[in-house]
Amino acid sequence: MPRSAPPLVIGHRGDPVSFRENTVAAVESAILSGADAVEVDVQLAADGTLVAVHDDTFERLWDDPRPVASMTAVQIARLGHGDVRVPRLADLLELSTAAGIPLVLDQKHPIAAMAAARLVTRMGATRTAFCGSTQGLLAIREADPDATVYLNDASLHPPDVRLLATLRPQLYNPLWTLLSPSTVHAMRTFGIGVCCWTPNDDADLELVLALGVDAVMTDRPGRLRELVEARWPAPSREPVAPVGSAAGALGRAADPA
Repeated sequence: MPRSAPPLVIGHRGDPVSFRENTVAAVESAILSGADAVEVDVQLAADGTLVAVHDDTFERLWDDPRPVASMTAVQIARLGHGDVRVPRLADLLELSTAAGIPLVLDQKHPIAAMAAARLVTRMGATRTAFCGSTQGLLAIREADPDATVYLNDASLHPPDVRLLATLRPQLYNPLWTLLSPSTVHAMRTFGIGVCCWTPNDDADLELVLALGVDAVMTDRPGRLRELVEARWPAPSREPVAPVGSAAGALGRAADPA
């Protein structure tokens, strides 16, 4: 069912169409193009520093086959140049906090998840949200009952209601091709908002908007912003939190995000 208010526009790894994913340049571009929040991937370097990178190695984007976990932050900082290099998570949190646009941290392991949560707390980035590894999200939820979490899902089967009850996600976040009106309705019944990843073509973006999702992660945040504003014209681009118990915590994560 279509929403009466605009969904959140979330830049997936920043604005990776314009700049290399997860870099300062990509995050800045997503913010400037109208993103309400920016999703970035986080992993631990060999010295325990949290860095923003998706793959287990640097080969795909940085022509370096070494694993992320085998390199120190100093070594990683030598890859690339200027704003097009692998940033520390602390740098991105500082940038996003200054801009008033929260990050959604995609973690892949409970150890990295808890390290990221501790860093977020130390830096006072209280509007930060978390997605990714279910085990990592469970660890975050146990440590912080008020944390904002997005439950990722790429399964053909609906999420286990026991997991929903334990994790208490503010947003259910499936692969966009798995979305259906019944999924959106079911999550609303549980008081859970619906996000999705990662539609990019105009037709696909229009489709998920028509389904009434509460948020969309896309590689084209600028284009999604245009489509959202065409459906929900100005004066206000402030997103409205999803219904039910998710509302307060999502507002904490992305108000306006």
